Amino acid sequence: AEAVTPTEEALTIYRELAATNPTSSGNLAMALNNLGIRYSETGKRAEAVTPTEEALTIYRELAATTPAYRGDLAMALNNLGIRYSEIGKRIEAVTPTEEAATIYRELAATNPAYRGDLASSLNNLGDYLAALDRHAESEDARAEAKQMIGDG
Repeated sequence: AEAVTPTEEALTIYRELAATNPTSSGNLAMALNNLGIRYSETGKRAEAVTPTEEALTIYRELAATTPAYRGDLAMALNNLGIRYSEIGKRIEAVTPTEEAATIYRELAATNPAYRGDLASSLNNLGDYLAALDRHAESEDARAEAKQMIGDG
């Protein structure tokens, strides 16, 4: 709970910086992402969605012109899936989590450091699909996650 206020203060600063210096957009997106996490951790799950969605929007824009942000984009997508799931929006959680897994697969193909992130997204996806009674797809996602961990 003590982490919320400094995270909100950091967000205010990064908003001001990004308003005059677009190169601060990545820091703004990270502050938004962190705020979503802090809100979630303190039980403010509904409030956690908006900053997470805003972070995702910024990361999409950044990744469109700078491929180095693709990992951050995948992280934001995975986090949005988590935030949706936390508020009971399991159907809505599937799409961003699938997109995160797709990006992580691409990244892991050339950089094994992303295998853990891919496994995490796939496990989340498996959970969301199981909750929707899509058990075969859930098992496929979990099997791929297990392979990522076992082969690493």
